[in-house]
Amino acid sequence: MLSWKIAPALATGNTVVLKPAETTPLSALFFADICRQAGLPKGVVNIITGDGTAGASLVAHPDVDKVAFTGSTEVGKAIARTVAGTDKRITLELGGKAANIVFDDAPVDQAVEGIVNGIFFNQGHVCCAGSRLLLQESVADEFLDALKRRMTTLRVGDPLDKNTDIGAINSPEQLSRIRALVDAGEAEGAERWAPACELPSTGYWFAPTLFTGVTQAHRIAREEIFGPVLSVLTFRTPEEAVEKANNTPYGLSAGVWTEKGSRILWAADKLRAGIVWANTFNKFDPASPFGGYKESGFGREGGRHGLEAYLNV
Repeated sequence: MLSWKIAPALATGNTVVLKPAETTPLSALFFADICRQAGLPKGVVNIITGDGTAGASLVAHPDVDKVAFTGSTEVGKAIARTVAGTDKRITLELGGKAANIVFDDAPVDQAVEGIVNGIFFNQGHVCCAGSRLLLQESVADEFLDALKRRMTTLRVGDPLDKNTDIGAINSPEQLSRIRALVDAGEAEGAERWAPACELPSTGYWFAPTLFTGVTQAHRIAREEIFGPVLSVLTFRTPEEAVEKANNTPYGLSAGVWTEKGSRILWAADKLRAGIVWANTFNKFDPASPFGGYKESGFGREGGRHGLEAYLNV
């Protein structure tokens, strides 16, 4: 997200003040040193660290003309309230609860890899993570068997080891939230499954997990977990799949898996998501705009659309 925020601002002639999340400041500070080594003039890119109060002060500062935020919907709403009535421009890329729709003619092995990448990449700490899997009933059992076999091969461990598939959860608070929502899923009647997995003895870890028997009323199907947890729902008709996919306050991303091009175009037109992937997931073209609907935020990043918010034209 550093490049998504800083690159368009610099390309359009602005200076930048970046405030990273208090739990993940080191990458931003490392980036600051890269800017220094590259010879960027002092004061063009500035990094400040701190908790939410530092971010709130930055947003409210009268010398800030543009606010670009990636994070939770709750904080995004607070930022929108702060800048309301001012002439500050704002771009919000907030939470998501993306649906991956797998039709009965989807290539199973390819789709399984896409689902695994969609939810377990970066431990699920991704706004557009594919945290809901919608399976057509006629292939649900076969697909789940293949998905579970693939999940047994995932390696949990040191995030600095190139052979690791799933690293550590970024904070004890986030781990507690994941555990609370998983407990709620079991309490509400969904069936929890996770592969046999030996977790490291120190640090914050959570095994890759999926839930079956999930309904749209379950919290795990409605709330963003922001962790390696997949909720599985089923559908019979394409119309039902789209209805369930859209039944969320979020609208950041979605995926469609089918061999029929006409079905892909039909579903993409009906899905209320800022980006819809076809037979892939989490693939980005920097020339294409990215952003959400509803509580996933507004404004676009990437491409020419991403430059407009940094220009007075």
